[in-house]
Amino acid sequence: MVNNHVSSKFYDGSDGHYTNVFLRPINIKPQAKKTIYGMVCVGNLESVTERLKETKATHLLIATKEAKEHVVNYSNVPAGDKYLFSQKRMAATILTNVVFPVYMQKQYIRHHAPGRWWDSLYSWDSGFIGMALSEFNIQRGIENLNAYVNDTDEQSAFIHHGTPLPVQHYLFLELWNKTQSEELIKAYYPKLKRHYDFLMGNISSSTTRDLNSGLVRTWDYFYNSGGWDDYPPQKFVHEHKLTKNTTPVVSTAHLIRISKILQMTANHLNYISDIKKYENDIEELSTALDKYSWDEAAGYYSFVTHNENGYPKEILKYNDSINFNMGLDGASPLVAGICNENQQDKIVSHLKTKGQLWSDIGLSAVDQSAPYYSKEGYWNGTVWMPHQWFFWKSMLDIGEADFAYKIATTALELWKQETEETYNCYEHFVIETGRGAGWHQFGGLSSPVISWFNAYYQQGTITAGFNIWIEEKKFENSNSQLNAKLSIFDTKNEVFSIIVCLNPTYSYDVYWEGNKIDYKEINKGTLSITLKNDSKQGLLKIIKK
Repeated sequence: MVNNHVSSKFYDGSDGHYTNVFLRPINIKPQAKKTIYGMVCVGNLESVTERLKETKATHLLIATKEAKEHVVNYSNVPAGDKYLFSQKRMAATILTNVVFPVYMQKQYIRHHAPGRWWDSLYSWDSGFIGMALSEFNIQRGIENLNAYVNDTDEQSAFIHHGTPLPVQHYLFLELWNKTQSEELIKAYYPKLKRHYDFLMGNISSSTTRDLNSGLVRTWDYFYNSGGWDDYPPQKFVHEHKLTKNTTPVVSTAHLIRISKILQMTANHLNYISDIKKYENDIEELSTALDKYSWDEAAGYYSFVTHNENGYPKEILKYNDSINFNMGLDGASPLVAGICNENQQDKIVSHLKTKGQLWSDIGLSAVDQSAPYYSKEGYWNGTVWMPHQWFFWKSMLDIGEADFAYKIATTALELWKQETEETYNCYEHFVIETGRGAGWHQFGGLSSPVISWFNAYYQQGTITAGFNIWIEEKKFENSNSQLNAKLSIFDTKNEVFSIIVCLNPTYSYDVYWEGNKIDYKEINKGTLSITLKNDSKQGLLKIIKK
């Protein structure tokens, strides 16, 4: 009801009511400052009146000083200074997009919403919010994860609203690679495994894999498979009521990737039977995508239609002639890490080619050469940050460090330009104009800009793709040295890449398994390192010269 600004009180039909504390626009002259103090007092009329009388300006100043001690700390390399204004706007938006109370699972919770306009627990948005929160404060990221996964004895397998893309598993991997916390993975592995089992159709109430192809469909739970509302084939499927017999690609692709994440965790915890289970699941899902979904002529994976008995029939085509899935859904098996060399080359080519998936402002959700591409859509004809994050990480997995950097830098420059112009944090960006659009205080799916900034500019960070499990890491001597033990869970590609951001005062030598290797210094202090993928584990050492 926040938009109903002419009312002084809002009644919900019960004995209680909600009051909106409404501020008039705050006008500030150029280069000036203005501080607005707010105070909430609880009690009877007499006690509240007395409390207000006792409050002095000095008390408010002290409270402000104490609050500023919790402001996000930036220890970035100098090359990142130009992004600080836009980064701080994003941080402020994410940290203040909080709704309370939200009633869930017989308790009230504090919820980080994608925007205060909505108080719904959008599952995939919140996974990205959790990743951004973990860049500011690990505990906040863990709390966010905790809000969306349930204990194994609770009725629902996980907390769900909106797109059921399992971003919580990616948040979990990010938290592990930041903390190496045994307590964390032991506590959350069973919860995430149950979440996975539901999406895999292993729980009796789940309908996600009720077709004989073995491909995954989540339409029964939400209309949106990958969060991309008007994505052309998804829109077509709903308009023609084909949800019962048509599968997208993204649901199966991401289920493969989170199966790999859980397999990495099970390996660390020595859960042998679980490891074998994930191997079988990955094989089944990968075979199904390769057999029924890959379109060699288009170089994309496809939506698959099924007959009345649930058997795969054909790929979905636009006007019965061209693949309907030329877009990020059709490229998503690259994120899963299941493509052979030919498939990988074709998809990477689509991603890199301007006029196809690449544009001047980043990756288009829909291939711009497709006949169903539109300049007037919500996702169709625009650039969003979240799926770019998935492909950015995937580029690190296959050693495409330069293209990974291009994805991240293009996004950061775009964010900088729009935020400095408007002070707004938008949902998405229109390819035709390069300008921001959608909700202007959006902290959800735009939050990957925080991860990109930290990866390339925040000292004391190491960033890898999805295939790397950081067993140990230690930054020493004011971030002028790093020792890290890495486990590699996919040796299909010859190389993989990582990003390390260190103290910019020094130059560095890099050693992999005791051998000195070359690297690229992107900025002073930021190292892009590509390593040979010829072992399952290795020791990385970086020391100042």
